[in-house]
Amino acid sequence: MDNLYIFIPTKGRWGNCKTANLIGGYKNLFLVVEPKEYAYYKEKYPNNNILQLPENDKGIIYSRNFIKQYTEEKNINYYWQLDDDISYLYKRELKKLIRENPITALEYCQSYFINNSISVGALEYRQYAWSATKEIVLNSFCDSVVFINNKLVEGMRYTNGTKEDRDFCIQAISKGLKTGRLTTYAFSAPQNGSNKGGLKEIFYDIKDAELNTCKKMVEIWGENICTHIIKKDGRNDLKIHWKNINSNQTLLF
Repeated sequence: MDNLYIFIPTKGRWGNCKTANLIGGYKNLFLVVEPKEYAYYKEKYPNNNILQLPENDKGIIYSRNFIKQYTEEKNINYYWQLDDDISYLYKRELKKLIRENPITALEYCQSYFINNSISVGALEYRQYAWSATKEIVLNSFCDSVVFINNKLVEGMRYTNGTKEDRDFCIQAISKGLKTGRLTTYAFSAPQNGSNKGGLKEIFYDIKDAELNTCKKMVEIWGENICTHIIKKDGRNDLKIHWKNINSNQTLLF
């Protein structure tokens, strides 16, 4: 079936775009690349659609907003936005994770999200899925393998300078919409910034880049929702108080 639209924003990984390799020559799979890398991706992935961004080196938020606008202009009501380094997708059966055909997994999850009025959805991280005690985690973060319902979030955009995916979910919740992370399906991917390409050289390797995104999130949403923290390894991170967001304290927004 060709009822899915899958977009993979990718940078510097034409030699091995794991997610594209995983999904293969699916009709509605689109690699979203910078102009300077277009020829490399076109040569390596001739059977996939390649969308060229207007400009180079504008970052992941620029790429995500390009995809958002593109899908709205093409009247694509539902789409998937996947990181470019996904190794496998899994289906959880009790506490066991079994590798699943990626299209089968995404079709099931898309149907679930649409039928349950989920505005932004995702699969669960592999390391958390096996021990999950509920089918879906509502109104929390959605990372890496993300479903977007354009019927519900039409006109919304990713905010510059933020932890873009977390910010997008908070935006949706603040508008009275639901986000959802299915724990019955999962994905595996390397730790952020641990492998060459993607955001490593343009974000994770840049001094204070993560610190500045944390500060921006606190500036936008306030300390009741976002708190800047420093992890044991010295890395700057952001704690988002999802329980506060979900407590229907309308004054938070």
